[in-house]
Amino acid sequence: MKAWLSVLITTIVLAGCTEDIPGTQSFDPTAKPVEVPASGRNNLKGSVAHTDFAELVRTSVATSPTTAAGTANVLASKSRIVAEQGAFLPQIEAETSLTSGGDPVPILRLSQIIYDGGKVNSRVGLRQIEARQTWLSELSELNALSFEAIETIVNLDRNRRLEQQARQNLDRTDILVDDLQSRFDAGAGSVADLLAGQGRRSNAETELAQAQTEVELAIANWVEVFGTRPGLIPTIPPAPALAGSSAHEMVERSPRLRTQVAVSQVRQQEVIVAERATRPTLSAILETDFDQGFIDDGAQARLGVTVPIYQGGSSRANVKTARANLQQSQADEEELRRELQRNLSRALKETNSIQRRLATARRAVEINEQALDAARGQFNIGRSTLVQILDALRELNLAQVRVIQLEAQARRAEYAVLAVTGDILDALGVAQPTDPTL
Repeated sequence: MKAWLSVLITTIVLAGCTEDIPGTQSFDPTAKPVEVPASGRNNLKGSVAHTDFAELVRTSVATSPTTAAGTANVLASKSRIVAEQGAFLPQIEAETSLTSGGDPVPILRLSQIIYDGGKVNSRVGLRQIEARQTWLSELSELNALSFEAIETIVNLDRNRRLEQQARQNLDRTDILVDDLQSRFDAGAGSVADLLAGQGRRSNAETELAQAQTEVELAIANWVEVFGTRPGLIPTIPPAPALAGSSAHEMVERSPRLRTQVAVSQVRQQEVIVAERATRPTLSAILETDFDQGFIDDGAQARLGVTVPIYQGGSSRANVKTARANLQQSQADEEELRRELQRNLSRALKETNSIQRRLATARRAVEINEQALDAARGQFNIGRSTLVQILDALRELNLAQVRVIQLEAQARRAEYAVLAVTGDILDALGVAQPTDPTL
C-alpha cells in the first residue's frame, strides 16, 4: 500500500510540472496590460482642474450614488481576491460523529493543499483580473459622470443665455411696435405695418416662453445630476488640448475599451480555470478525536488525494463554453474599438467644423448689428420704415442665437473628445480609485 501511495504521489507531482495549454497563461497581477497608459503620463496640454467649473464637476461626481456604489464594488473585488487566496492557507474544521453506541465523538481536522494542478492559482488569477475589470469599469463610469455633469452645466448656461437673448429681443421689439402703434394712432402708419409689427412681437413672446421652458427643463436635469438647485454658473473654460497622440493611441486609452479588454482577459482566465478543474488535488491532513474515537493514539496524519474521474461531461462542456465566451468577448472588443475610432473621428471633425462656423456666426452678428444701425439711420432721414428696422432686428437676433448655440456646441465637443480618450478625469482633477490588484 505504501509503495502504491508513493507511485501515486510521484505521478501527481509530475503532472503538476506539465506546461499550461498553449494559448493560455495565468494572470500576472504585477504586469500592467499594454493597453493601460503608463502611470503619471500626461496626455494634456494644460489643465482646468483649479477652476470653479472643474470643482463643480468634481462635486457632482463625488456625491453621485453611482460613484459610492462603484467604490464599494472596487473594495469588494479586492476582498474576493483575499478570499480566494485563503485556499492556500491551512484549513481547520471541527465536526462531531456518533459511535455505534450513540456516543458523540469530537473530531478536529487540519488540512493543507500541497498540489492541485494550479486550480487555486487560476482562480486567484481570475479574481485579480475581475478586480481590475471592476476598477476599469469604475473609471469608465467616473468618465461618463464627469461628461454628464459638463453637459448639464453647458446646457443650463446655454438656455439661460438664450432666455436672456429672447427677453432682450422682446424688449427691443416692444419699443418698435409701440412706436408703430403711436404713429398709427396719429394717422401716420398703415394697418399692414402695424399688423406686421404685432406679429413680430407675438413671435418674440413665443420665443421667450419657449426659452423659459427650456431653462426649467435644464434646471430639473441639473437637480438630478447635482442634487441641488443651480446658482451662479461658473465660466466654462475651453477644454485642454490633447498632446501629440495618434488616433490609435487615443482610442486605446479609452476607459470603455480598456474595460472590454479586461473582460476578454477574464474570459481567457475562465478557460484556464475550466481546463484545470479536472486536475487532481493532493492535501496533507491531520486529524484528532481526542482519544474518544477509533483513531489510533488519538491522532493520525495522512495524505488525501481527490481525482475527478467522471463528471457527466460537464467539465468538457465548461471548457467549450468558456472558449466560446472568450471568442464573443474578443469580437465585442473589436466592435467597440471600431465604434470608438468612429466616434473620435467624428468628435474631432465636429470640433473643427464648429470653430469655423462659430467664427462665421460671430462675423454675422457684427454685420447684422451694422445693418440694424444702418436701418435706423435710414429711418431717421425718412428712407426706411419701422418694419425694415424690425427685419434687421430679427436677423440680428437669429445671428446672436446661433452664436450662443454654437459656443455651447463647441464646449461640449471639446470635452467630448476627452471623454472618449478618458483624459477628462485628469483634466478636471477627478479623484480616481486605486487599482485593487496593485
